[in-house]
Amino acid sequence: MNSFDSSFILSLFGSGGSSSSDMSSLLTSYYDAKDGITPSDGTSTNGTTNAGTTDTSTKTTSPTGSSDAPAAPWSGASTAPQESDLVSAVMQGQNFINPNQATSDVIGSSPDYTKLFTLYQGLNALEGIATAASAKTVSPNQLASYQSRFTAGVSEVETYLSGTKYDHVNLTEGTLTQDLQNSVGAARTNSTYVAQNIHQGSTSDAVKAFEGTVQFSVSVKRTGTATPIAVNFDLSEMGDQTRSMSNVTAYLNGKLKAAGLDTRFAIHTTPAVPETETVAGNTVTISPGQASYGLQINGASFETLTFSAQDTADSVYVAQSTGDPTKTPTATSTSSTSSTTSSTTSAATTDVTSQLLKFQTDISNTSGTPADPVSKIGDTYYVAGESEQTNLPSSVANVTLGDTKSTNAITQNALATAAGPDGSVYVLANVDATTSGQAIKGTQDVALMKYDSAGKIVYTRTLGASDTASGYALSVSADGKVAIAGSVTGALNVDNPTTKTNAIGLPVSTGVAASTAPLSGQSPTTTDSFVTVFDASGNEQWTQRRGATAADQATSVAFGADDSVYVGGKTMSTVPGASGSYGGWDGYVMGFSAQGKSLFTQQTGTLQTDQTAQLAVSGTTLYVASLQKNDAVLTSYDISSGKAVQIDTRDLGGIGGGNISGISVYNGKVYLGGSSGSPDLLKTGTITSTYSGGFDAFALSVDANLSNTDQDKVAFYGGAGTEKNAQVQFMDGKAWISGQTNGAIAGTTKIGSEDAYLARLNVDTGQVEYQTRYSGTDGEVAPNAIAVSQNSSSALDKLGLPIGTVQQTDSNTIVSNSSTRAGDLFYMVDPNSGAKQTITISADDTMASLATKIERASGYQLTVTVQKVLGKQQDQLDIKPADGSSSMEFVSGPAGKDALKGLGLSAGLVSNAAGQTMDATSSNYLTSQKEMGLSFDSSLNLNSTQNIANAIKSLQATMTNVQKVYSYLKYGDPQPSKTTTPGSGTGVAPAYLTSQIANYQAGLQRLLGGG
Repeated sequence: MNSFDSSFILSLFGSGGSSSSDMSSLLTSYYDAKDGITPSDGTSTNGTTNAGTTDTSTKTTSPTGSSDAPAAPWSGASTAPQESDLVSAVMQGQNFINPNQATSDVIGSSPDYTKLFTLYQGLNALEGIATAASAKTVSPNQLASYQSRFTAGVSEVETYLSGTKYDHVNLTEGTLTQDLQNSVGAARTNSTYVAQNIHQGSTSDAVKAFEGTVQFSVSVKRTGTATPIAVNFDLSEMGDQTRSMSNVTAYLNGKLKAAGLDTRFAIHTTPAVPETETVAGNTVTISPGQASYGLQINGASFETLTFSAQDTADSVYVAQSTGDPTKTPTATSTSSTSSTTSSTTSAATTDVTSQLLKFQTDISNTSGTPADPVSKIGDTYYVAGESEQTNLPSSVANVTLGDTKSTNAITQNALATAAGPDGSVYVLANVDATTSGQAIKGTQDVALMKYDSAGKIVYTRTLGASDTASGYALSVSADGKVAIAGSVTGALNVDNPTTKTNAIGLPVSTGVAASTAPLSGQSPTTTDSFVTVFDASGNEQWTQRRGATAADQATSVAFGADDSVYVGGKTMSTVPGASGSYGGWDGYVMGFSAQGKSLFTQQTGTLQTDQTAQLAVSGTTLYVASLQKNDAVLTSYDISSGKAVQIDTRDLGGIGGGNISGISVYNGKVYLGGSSGSPDLLKTGTITSTYSGGFDAFALSVDANLSNTDQDKVAFYGGAGTEKNAQVQFMDGKAWISGQTNGAIAGTTKIGSEDAYLARLNVDTGQVEYQTRYSGTDGEVAPNAIAVSQNSSSALDKLGLPIGTVQQTDSNTIVSNSSTRAGDLFYMVDPNSGAKQTITISADDTMASLATKIERASGYQLTVTVQKVLGKQQDQLDIKPADGSSSMEFVSGPAGKDALKGLGLSAGLVSNAAGQTMDATSSNYLTSQKEMGLSFDSSLNLNSTQNIANAIKSLQATMTNVQKVYSYLKYGDPQPSKTTTPGSGTGVAPAYLTSQIANYQAGLQRLLGGG
């Protein structure tokens, strides 16, 4: 804006010679006129006298007592250093806060101005460094230097903010509000279950999902009773009645009522969405659309429902992305009526969607098999055998593997899936925005999402990394515990619950091992490995972070029979506990007890690129599948002593740049699967299905005694195209394979440019026992993870109901419902006394217990209530001053351990002074202080591209708030008239207008001064 001719703007207001002060007055007069407010001298905006005014108020006055204000640093009239000069100075080691550079050009002006200018220049230097760091040409060394100075500058500015006192304003580092609410809620009991829509039309019409044999049962455990009540449903009992939504619901409720239960079924209605097209910029309605219907369970908090079915089959879950990642998002039409085409919106949308698909297989362990599944309302690109289709949260980060312009590029979303023992499925994904209502602290976090067998989310758990984290591996134990593993960069507050409070309030040991990892690892910019274990209810039990001096990450995880945990990965240097490195990327394996205590570390490798790919435990033997020098290597260890003692190792042959994605131990054999770009796997063994060329999926088996090669078998699956990044899981020695192909595969028909396939391969015979092929948006589908679940498909799938127990209550702890971690904290400061209290989040804290902590820490100057979030089954905090004189400042915790961000609470002052207009006629006006918030975020850093962008935006907002403070010091608040006559058109300027004028004044200062 430096080259902008300010006289042009001035001329728009009628005077080419007007000053910014005059323009401010013009603006005030203009908006006064719009709102019927008379100027304080009793004249109208055209200079005439207003009737009805019996007295006038004092003109808007500077609280400093002088209207003569010094030129601001952002003003062209100021001689203060420019941003480039500030950056150059601080990068050479000078202080960010330098009062000597922020001088006043008006003799005798209020010292508040120079203090404010000092602050502004510190902020300007920070913003300048962040801008420099955002340049595409910045080198790694330059970036590291910028990061270091930025961190020091944030600390310096924060110290200046907290220690500087002003005469006429009281500046709060954060926001200023009378009512502070957190945006992250904690779960409440929810007895309502809404199933997927299964019908469109009339509720009296026959429903396709109700056709054929539909039999299932529900076992209801009532509070206070020992024996569950069983109710069996068979729609054939309805006789000749039409199996409509209304009739079936009545039938189900009749059975429940007869059993003496309170739970009832209802019809859930989703209103029709018109189908529209945009023609010549106008929206045209093509069809009014149809309402959709599904079943809804209106439960009772004292009744726990568990669904089951007589006939079941195994299921295969596939997590995938669909859509062309290289395509520019475009506006499309809106439609929600088709069950075979995409449902889109009229606005530009992301072309890549993350999905979870469920397929009913032909394998059943019951006397009968369930009927074939049917498509549901809204299903896209439906394929026979598909029983559920669920879109994953839009916050799931899509990562393109390989060159985005290459035909072999694959978009990866969910990093791993695993079936639970209760018929559920777990999905591990990276998220880059708020997920399931949980705000993330940094640029990317890891989310563990549990879905029931009907595709409904049960819970979401975020890791809580302060900077960035990635998840790569997932495992579920036989008793429902869950382990996730991956990498973390920057701060991760690991405060394992080594003690808990017993029934009489005394601390007792949990047996969980403490963490010894530094808050940000060995380096805040280098990836470290992590592993986190949750109990069967989704409560975090422990986390361990292990980091070498160079980069490392965990890529695999497995449970032992005693709930011990084994982690495999790769590292660029020696990991803690290992004896040394071999060069390049090495593989490693770590063992942990069920309580998170480190048992052993083994590091293996060659001079080339190596990594541990998959782990499996059978009894006291740990099998490790790794990639070494582009070969597949299998090693066995005896872990009976708590240490890893190598038993045997085998090089299985070249894999040609492929991957190992699955491992299993079954009936004395070890099975491996993945994709291979070479026919060299087990060349001396039996090849039951030949290699087709390019990249093929593979499945192989060897004797569990690795020295015995008589049982070596390998089968390839694929065609003339590319089947890279194949995802493989085994069930009873059979390989389930899912992946992407761009060519022909025998027995399938090519549909799009990049199709998905799902197949079952018999390794012993090489026979393809099952296969299907399907397409998706833009003809591109990329399966990223696969899980096989026993006995989880049934007639319940057709109804949109889950198999297993319907969970009415999730954990109500804060750490389970947010990215806040145990040990995270924030501060509360009494602005009058300066007394500072620390609020630390415990592993068992709830919204209710946190409310009590806050009230007590405030000395009961605050009233904190727990209220229901509107439209959600969640609790949130509502924090208000206890009386007119009460105030309390909320201050962010230290970097990496701040609880406010995870809680969705804004740092700042809670006070009734928020929005208060200072009365210029008051006798103590010149000695009073106006409360004002700056919204300065002390957690800002430059550790990633997104963090840099966030820092620039946040600092610019804070600098604008500083300009508003300057505006107040110079002009004061717009004043109300003292006495008016009804109908005179005079009154008080509304709060929004006062704020708007301040914004205009700050904007004018930038326009006129070039700041």
